[in-house]
Amino acid sequence: MDDPKHPKPTDKHIDVRDLELVDIPPDHVARLSKLRAGHAEAVEGVLRLPAATLKRAGVHAEEVQDLAAHWATIQRIDEVMPAVEKLLELLKETRLVHGHEVALKLGEMASQVRRRADHAHNAGEIAGPFEPLLAYQSGPALRAAATKAKAAKVAAEEKEGG
Repeated sequence: MDDPKHPKPTDKHIDVRDLELVDIPPDHVARLSKLRAGHAEAVEGVLRLPAATLKRAGVHAEEVQDLAAHWATIQRIDEVMPAVEKLLELLKETRLVHGHEVALKLGEMASQVRRRADHAHNAGEIAGPFEPLLAYQSGPALRAAATKAKAAKVAAEEKEGG
């Protein structure tokens, strides 16, 4: 059985309740200091130092404890991140596949409604309730036609002016 506290990629249950997650505005991200290569060695080096060495350098034990707590959080996040990224990838791909199926079904239904409406004396009664579906389905064709008309108008104006 998988351990949601220590997930592996492809696990569908990830438990990060032990982490106090932070949500910051995007513009604040740029103002945060970034860790550079070698940070792990620097942190581990400080954490291994004896108390007497820290005291001699003027580094308080509370600062080291605070560093250790932040470092433990980073390590925990690094532990779950591959599983979170894979789960996000799986969710996005699953949504794409289901979106594809929905698009196919909508297309089939719109075609069926149009066929029925084209051959019925009460076309409005058949097509009317499906107006949102038909508008959705014809949207790309209408945009393409508008783009062609705009291009033709620009070409005609250039021809007249040039």
